[in-house]
Amino acid sequence: MDNEFVDWDDYTYVTENNLVRSGTDIAAFTQLKGTKTSINPVVNPHTTSIVDVFRTAVALNYHPLTVLTMRWNNNACPTCPEGISARPFIFWNIVLHLLNSLLVLLLIYRLSKKNLLISIFVAAVFAFHPMHVESVAWVSERKDVLYSFFFLLGLLSYWNYLQENAKKWLLGTFCFFIFSCLSKAMAVVFPFAMLLLYFWNNKSENPTAALKNSLTPAAWIPTLPFFACSILFGSIAMSVQAGGDFLGLLEKGTTAVAMNSFEDFKIMERVQFASYGFIEYILHFFVPTNLSAFYPYPDQQSFDDSTFFKVAPILLFLILGGALASLKFTKSIALGIGFYLITIVLVLQFVSVGSVIMADRYSYLPYIGLAFMLAMLVQEFAPEKARTGILMAMIAVSCLYIPKTISQIELWQNSETLWTNVLDLNKTEDNLVQPTMARPLGIRGNYYGKQADKAKTPKDRQVYLDKAFKDFVNAAKLGSKSTSVYEGIGSTYGMRGNMKQEQARQLQQKNKGQEAQNLAQQAKEDLNLAIQNYSKAIELDPQRGTSYFNRGVTYSILRIHDKAISDYTKTLEFAPEQAPRTHMNRGISYAAIRQNQKAIADFQKVLKYNPKNEIAQRYLKQLTRK
Repeated sequence: MDNEFVDWDDYTYVTENNLVRSGTDIAAFTQLKGTKTSINPVVNPHTTSIVDVFRTAVALNYHPLTVLTMRWNNNACPTCPEGISARPFIFWNIVLHLLNSLLVLLLIYRLSKKNLLISIFVAAVFAFHPMHVESVAWVSERKDVLYSFFFLLGLLSYWNYLQENAKKWLLGTFCFFIFSCLSKAMAVVFPFAMLLLYFWNNKSENPTAALKNSLTPAAWIPTLPFFACSILFGSIAMSVQAGGDFLGLLEKGTTAVAMNSFEDFKIMERVQFASYGFIEYILHFFVPTNLSAFYPYPDQQSFDDSTFFKVAPILLFLILGGALASLKFTKSIALGIGFYLITIVLVLQFVSVGSVIMADRYSYLPYIGLAFMLAMLVQEFAPEKARTGILMAMIAVSCLYIPKTISQIELWQNSETLWTNVLDLNKTEDNLVQPTMARPLGIRGNYYGKQADKAKTPKDRQVYLDKAFKDFVNAAKLGSKSTSVYEGIGSTYGMRGNMKQEQARQLQQKNKGQEAQNLAQQAKEDLNLAIQNYSKAIELDPQRGTSYFNRGVTYSILRIHDKAISDYTKTLEFAPEQAPRTHMNRGISYAAIRQNQKAIADFQKVLKYNPKNEIAQRYLKQLTRK
């Protein structure tokens, strides 16, 4: 539980999310880029309510119940890098995972007619599988463990309904289903899982007849309200992920678009990607090696040369066809493959979401189906005297996952460990980073940049600065279109320029005028390069407030105050959450060009956020004397 927040949605979901941080004093960074950061606690200017939580999308997802639980984990940690500790978030992820493992045990115990060994095996696979580390160790995946918690409760409740035909259980099922949808939109497949349980519960000795019975009105009429809600939540998810506000009912959390355009890939390519994912998840179920936080789409050359992508649709067809054919002698394969399919189908990239072709977290619920299928096949077809021994051996084998699981947990220690592993797994034969690694390079570069800013010695700072610069430049060389990459290059140039300015001042004090002059010129060149890269970032995203802020800071260092003021004003427009430090810096620039009244207005606003800000107090005192 000592893992940190990682630069992979955690900042968006938690540390910089006012829906989570509301009511907590947040560290406002009053910083000229390239100088040591000074942290001043200020009252969060954007207080939010629970109503806001249910009306606002976060990172192109609508999961208010997840955000609400994160809000309960909010804390203030002055000694933590982000001013907030990840510990309570990870602790409750673990608690939810343990509860989910218990629910899996109970559910399978019921479905297997109280076979304890089958239940223990499936629960052990669920609890210990290395593919499930991402859903628990990653703070942002609270949505995964939370939606699964209500999903499993819903399945247990529906199974009780099938046994007792009591309406209270159906009502309970519906409530758990709604809670699951409010935790993550993946829950919209729940009605199909209900039909699978109806099929499994059918007493017909003929599996084919059981399947037909599960399609009768008696089976699907109770599911109609569930399907209606699935359509509703599915529509919300599609609207939000496309950057919409669902008929104006929701606030946009961001303007980016998560769902790739249908023009990005051809239909056949989509089928191949989906089939590839379907097969790869099964392979990783049995052999969880080379696990990564980032599985990029292949580049065109790799895709064209790959035999696997060509045969994957055939393998998918054979598996699904085999599951249907197995109905002649068993229901177990159809149930196991069916549950696996319906709980993973939405993330098989038929419609591309994000920049990865697959992700470990998507296996969290689907693997229940595969594990249950294996155990039931042993129970049904292994020699009776050997069944217990085989199942016990399977339980023992599932525990062999534990060392790999522990090593996976360690990879989530921080952004450096996480993304270094990703980059190491994606190198070419000549040890070069693959072209698809631009984004991981940019993210790791951002982490190094933050470490440079927090470094305690100039030597450590320079080491991290060089690492950050190398990652950002390599990402740009790989064709990155990320604004954060060019912003990162700009920041490293800015830090270098500022360090050289400081060194030049020290040389000047030692009467080494020529050396100081040369170094000052180098500093100016670095700062101009910083401005060029910030401008590139703004060109890629004209509404990125942090790019305007950083460029404004650089203009301030160069004493080009009119341009600095213009950029600070843009920052207030596009990044109002940066208001405290933006008003501070703009006030300083106004004071530098003797626009005192405007400077006073900015410093007064700074004091509204933090009445104890000594810098603002000092400037106000000086300006009001004149």
